[in-house]
Amino acid sequence: MRERVGLTQTALARLLGVTQPAVSAWERGVRKPSGRPACLVERLHHSLDGPVRSYADHRGRPVSLPARRWEPPISLNGDVELPTRLDWSPRSGSWNVDEPVRRAGLYAVVLDEGSPADVRIWIDPDHLVALWPDVPVSRHLRQPVADLVASLTAPSEQSDC
Repeated sequence: MRERVGLTQTALARLLGVTQPAVSAWERGVRKPSGRPACLVERLHHSLDGPVRSYADHRGRPVSLPARRWEPPISLNGDVELPTRLDWSPRSGSWNVDEPVRRAGLYAVVLDEGSPADVRIWIDPDHLVALWPDVPVSRHLRQPVADLVASLTAPSEQSDC
């Protein structure tokens, strides 16, 4: 799951609030996550699959977004480092998502470069609604993302994590 999300053990540990050796032990089968980290790992797993709405292809690449509201598996605060496959530009490093402009920039990168699973993992739907239309997505994504934002007006269900 960690590799499918595109995270290093250290990055996953940071997101889950555990140590890198704990993640390593889980992957080797020596230990299993418990408590809140176990719940967050389960939510990450759940985020990898889900209904998708497909739009027209753009330059040979399908444009797909989540088809309905999702619960972000992890609340992103402070500095966030995206996997290299999403944020391949060496200019950015980490994103401080406490700053709305930086969060909007991170969301644009995920929407432009990511899959629907990436959107469910890295984007909080309530923050996307609040930041739209100031999220600087590519022109071919403006209408699909506007449609997604319009569908996100229902309140989210509370999680027990």
